[in-house]
Amino acid sequence: MMNRIAVGIAGLSMAFLGISQTIAGTINVPGDYALIQDAIDASSNGDVINVAAGTYDEYELNPDGKAITIQGTLNPDGSLATIIDAQQDGSVFVIDSGEGDGTLIKNLLITGGDDNYGGGIHCRNSTPIISGCTISDNTAYSGGGIYSYFSIPTISNCTISGNTADYGGGGIYLVGSPIISGCTISGNTAGVFGGGIAGLGNSNPIISNSQICGNEANQISGGYADAGGNTVADECPADDCEGDLDGNQVVDIEDLLLVISGWNTDSGDANDDGRTDIADLLLIIDLWETSCP
Repeated sequence: MMNRIAVGIAGLSMAFLGISQTIAGTINVPGDYALIQDAIDASSNGDVINVAAGTYDEYELNPDGKAITIQGTLNPDGSLATIIDAQQDGSVFVIDSGEGDGTLIKNLLITGGDDNYGGGIHCRNSTPIISGCTISDNTAYSGGGIYSYFSIPTISNCTISGNTADYGGGGIYLVGSPIISGCTISGNTAGVFGGGIAGLGNSNPIISNSQICGNEANQISGGYADAGGNTVADECPADDCEGDLDGNQVVDIEDLLLVISGWNTDSGDANDDGRTDIADLLLIIDLWETSCP
């Protein structure tokens, strides 16, 4: 009798193990779930959520403390093909449930966020990794692009541009010491201080191999640890050949076609604001048949 019970328990254990193994894995949006948040809600620690190319009008996406990867799709040329547009309804991402470095936000164009704190990403008491993202055209009172409060996120290989904060931190507003590496933080605006980065109190972000330039209301407000390879300047380095997207040393029909084919992504982004739109089209027209030195 005891042997039968033991065998039964073992069988149930294997069954539960099989269920957990089935649940863990890859979730596709929109293949498995039409909404990114629905995919997050259905996910478990260790899962990868692959978000197909396209524009998703969602806001306040919250990993809810899960150690998951939420990653977009790349175009053949390596540019971002997945856009999350909050349509000014709130922050695009809210990461506030103690997420650790097992939570990864990757290869996404994050735009259209509008909230008091963190238009693009609101990060509180968490340490996620944000990698390969473009965070652009978001607005907030503090932290137009990213608001990091008592958090230590790792922000790597990201472009943070064209964001606006009424008060501080057009690009990033932080209380804490995040790690920033390989990023471009440019063209952001703050009403009072820290157009690029605003650090409060004893904040001491570790910054390396990054370009922080062309932001209004100074580039960096507060201290930071310079880990090398950084460019911090009021003006960004001049583009060797502005508008020449295909590298043939002249602005012509090929560049125009790249803007059209990359519309609403960043693959035809001629003005480096993180998105291909009417501003890029007008720039190409203005520079038409301009030759590079």
